[in-house]
Amino acid sequence: MPNSAALDDILLALANPVRRRIFEILFGGEVRVADMATAVAVRGEELEKHLALLDTAGLITRLRRRDGESLSGSPAPLNEAATWINTNRELWAMRTEMPETLLASGAPEPVLTRTPIRDRDSEPKSRRPRPMGPRRDN
Repeated sequence: MPNSAALDDILLALANPVRRRIFEILFGGEVRVADMATAVAVRGEELEKHLALLDTAGLITRLRRRDGESLSGSPAPLNEAATWINTNRELWAMRTEMPETLLASGAPEPVLTRTPIRDRDSEPKSRRPRPMGPRRDN
């Protein structure tokens, strides 16, 4: 299974249509950044943000050339994402078939418990109590 942080980076990079389009354009080979900006109609800081996410995920490589910076695609991280997706797809397929198999055999249906999932960035924030002051009626 892929590293969780790496998988997060890959899926985040592919979650945006502009970044997917950049990656698709790179299927054809190396492209100058200036040409990419024209192809996806994004310039300056916005393009740089997209490229930074693709770079962090390992989906692109930046190349310094005499005529400016160029980009090339690096499809290897797609294998990590595909492994995770295929494994989970198979598990879900087995899960959907399991109740039918169990019912046919007369075995009791399994009891599934829910485990809460917490995002690493979603820790609850402490709240300060509101001050109790005189009430104003307007």
